[in-house]
Amino acid sequence: MKAWRVYGIGDIRLDDVPKPKIKAGWVLVKVKTVQVSVTEVAHFQRTSDLEKLLEEKSPRQLFGHELCGEAIELGEGVSRIKVGDRVVCCGREPCHKCALCLAGYEELCTKGPMLGIDIPGALAEYVLLPAATLTSIPDTITDSEAAAMQPFTGSMGAVHLSGVEMGDTVVVLGQGSMGLNVAQICRVCGAGKVIGVDVRDDILAISQQLGTDIVINASKVDPVNAVLEATKGVGADIVFECAGGNPKQGLSGTETLAQAMRMVRDQGRISQVALLGPNAKVDISPLNMSGVQYRGLGGGNRKLVQYAIDLVASKRVRLATLVTHVLEGLDKIPEAFEITGNKAKYKAINPAQVIVSR
Repeated sequence: MKAWRVYGIGDIRLDDVPKPKIKAGWVLVKVKTVQVSVTEVAHFQRTSDLEKLLEEKSPRQLFGHELCGEAIELGEGVSRIKVGDRVVCCGREPCHKCALCLAGYEELCTKGPMLGIDIPGALAEYVLLPAATLTSIPDTITDSEAAAMQPFTGSMGAVHLSGVEMGDTVVVLGQGSMGLNVAQICRVCGAGKVIGVDVRDDILAISQQLGTDIVINASKVDPVNAVLEATKGVGADIVFECAGGNPKQGLSGTETLAQAMRMVRDQGRISQVALLGPNAKVDISPLNMSGVQYRGLGGGNRKLVQYAIDLVASKRVRLATLVTHVLEGLDKIPEAFEITGNKAKYKAINPAQVIVSR
């Protein structure tokens, strides 16, 4: 089969490799649509983690954990997935060895093998996946929407852990795919007022179309003052930070986290959705004596994944609106990396998608 393999930093090649062989508990999946994530693009451009992986073995079939595929062969013991099912990979197989797993909290495990790193990724014609990580999807969800389900379930986990309550005022900093996902989920979960903040008028217009009550362009006004004004000086109950990360990719560094600390109310909550990276530094003094809770992303469980699928299938949450760039053919993966790593330049929202097979 054809598969993209990484040879070095910025060096990815389309190779002929052996088709994966089925094994007990796993499913062979024909890839239909795949998208590279912003995190994968950042790793590909230059990170010490990637360099370490390539020192251990090069070339490697890395990246590609956001996909839609068709189950074509089942390993022994697989019963929940059927041949012919369209599937998405939402979750991580537990390691079954760590303290959490041994204590019965397998769904919280973060040490199991990761698709696209420990397990060869889906930038390929076929991918072999643990059945435990797969969920079948109904016909009412398109291949394109399905490929965007993995980050959507991550957004579900963030909203779930934040404890959104009916009537809450929430602010979503950053209106990229994760931010727009979070905003829509908060609306479904009963938030009283959803405020979206970004620096692009075109994305803020889409945010309003998807149900955001108030939009703020942070390039034109001070977003902290604007949020305080909208909340009569109280601040938001919950702030979701979805804009932080590498400024070279058009992200905000830690600036938006600093803003979140100044616009959340006392005893409120900050949910860190964006991945800031290992060297991120921020002054936390605004949190002193305020009782604000700060939470990172958490893993989802099977109930949350199924709820996410139901929301998309019923169109209560719209993912198709966020997909702005779709490319035809596995050979277009480098172009998808380029678009995803420079979303502002290409006016992209969701990572660029590649149709591998129909």
